[in-house]
Amino acid sequence: MKMVPDFLAFSIVVIVVTLSSVPVLKSGSQLNFDVDFFQYASRHEAIRKSLIEYHTFPMRSHWLGGGFPTLGDPEDPTLNPLVLITILFNPITGLKLIVFFALLIGGLATYALARYILGYTQWGSLFSALIFSLSLFVPLRVQDGNPNEVYATFLPLCLLLIGLACRGYKLPILVLPVVFYTMLSDGKLNCLMGMFYIGVICLLNLIPGFRIFAKNKSVDRIYVQPLKVFLLVIGITFLVGMVRILPAVEHINAKGGLGNIDLLFYDETYSFSGYEFERLWQETVGWKGRQGLVTIGWLPVLLFVITIFVFWRKSLPWGIVLILFGWLALANNISIDLFEILWHLPIFNAVRQPIKYFSFQIVFTIAIASGQCFVLLKRLHPQWLEHLISVILIMLGIGFLYPRITKIQSETYNFVHPQLTQPKTGFFNVKGWDLKRNRKEPSLAITYFNLLRNIGTIDWYTGIPLEENAVPKYFVDIDNNYLPNPEYRGEAFLLKSGNNVRSKFRPNLISVEVNLQKPDILIINQNYHPDWHTDHGELFNKNGLIALRLDQTDAYQIHLRYYSRSFYLGLAITVFSMVTLGWVCWAYRTARLHDWIRHRSLLLRYSSRTILWLIER
Repeated sequence: MKMVPDFLAFSIVVIVVTLSSVPVLKSGSQLNFDVDFFQYASRHEAIRKSLIEYHTFPMRSHWLGGGFPTLGDPEDPTLNPLVLITILFNPITGLKLIVFFALLIGGLATYALARYILGYTQWGSLFSALIFSLSLFVPLRVQDGNPNEVYATFLPLCLLLIGLACRGYKLPILVLPVVFYTMLSDGKLNCLMGMFYIGVICLLNLIPGFRIFAKNKSVDRIYVQPLKVFLLVIGITFLVGMVRILPAVEHINAKGGLGNIDLLFYDETYSFSGYEFERLWQETVGWKGRQGLVTIGWLPVLLFVITIFVFWRKSLPWGIVLILFGWLALANNISIDLFEILWHLPIFNAVRQPIKYFSFQIVFTIAIASGQCFVLLKRLHPQWLEHLISVILIMLGIGFLYPRITKIQSETYNFVHPQLTQPKTGFFNVKGWDLKRNRKEPSLAITYFNLLRNIGTIDWYTGIPLEENAVPKYFVDIDNNYLPNPEYRGEAFLLKSGNNVRSKFRPNLISVEVNLQKPDILIINQNYHPDWHTDHGELFNKNGLIALRLDQTDAYQIHLRYYSRSFYLGLAITVFSMVTLGWVCWAYRTARLHDWIRHRSLLLRYSSRTILWLIER
């Protein structure tokens, strides 16, 4: 029996992940009957509808919350590169494909990281790859309606690119910001907690002997290169991604700012429960059938423990991060609550479920470190014993996880899309009558189903809602009936005369036809925002709604356009940053960057030195 070649190992990962995803890929148009899933599907549908039907880049949506600046919503996927998949296929199929590709990336990147950076055997690398790609964190989070938390699978890809950059390759320094930006642009906190994990790994390399990314592990000195790469890439990510970040910062500042984000459904005081230690270890190994976000199986845990004892110096960093993130996941169920200390810091203060945001780091740590144990098998004689035992261990690992992941995948998408009739009237808003906001029924009150029919949902489900001042035309009761609202005066009406006017609503644009005999005030049933502009009249805020003071009489058409100032400012910074980055790459390749170290200009001299210090070993 020969050792499995790398290309065959990659093929095995692809085949196993694909087979485990067959239930999802075969589910067709079936939905996940979950609150969060409808939330994310509606976001993707709003983008698709804006681009495909209205040929408009969506900065704002009139379908959500009575008019919502969606581009500023931290969880809005408009500027996420992967949204192209949902636009091309449709949101339901697209979200399923994104999860499938993310699992593939997680498995393939784990193998490459273990094999080419950590120096594991091919069998050990394959074991780590299969264990991580079949672990239950992502399938369970997707089943809970959160397909945009698949970026946990990008963790090994990020570490792989850092490792390659530390080996002297320059391309990863340009690729990693794209990966970070893709993770960041969907707004989920697990991306930032993943970055926190990567930062801790890079910091550990500063300790002499803890050299995860370097070829030579025997040199006992501070190894700063991983931290340099991490800081450089983070800087590039935030500068180039400013087109996405600035609108989100504006939105967050409107709801308390980073220091005190006003999140829906969450208390302002610290009252969060983490894992109990017994539950944590039982779910990790699958004790008596228990499973959860950290479930990985008893075999990887056993191999991890062996690795820690046998290769203690090389594996100690993995042991440290496992303890750290296990400590954070335990939260207030341990005498010293480390998470409570971090919770007072920006970003961490938005984390309300430590179990959810510190689990995938535990899973990845055990999966990646356990593969090191296969080095011990190389000592066996005859040589075929190594291959035989490796195959047995891999089959045992797969045998534990595969049935569980396929069961989860088969149970995730099983809801048949209800048949809803298209309303004959134009756009209008609805609102739930005595219904909780985070709902998945009745169907006429669900944002996603309403969006498909060009109906707005005022009380939609979002993490950071703004004021909702629009008036619904109908309320929807628990029995899925429309209840007419007596206070509704139309989507656009004249305040003094009380007459309705003809109006058309599009993303970023509202058109109104008026015929005035005397000056009047036009009220538009959408939330007011200062980024609206008009070609007639004077815009002002009337009880939270868009209002226009019209002095011009006669019949004419009014166009109101929404321009996000933060988006265009962010776009300018992004373009400038990309031009600067291209200029720096050109200067480095032509050796001009080295020459400018001796330049008379202090700015050019010290900026050149700083850039060279960051990108060179």
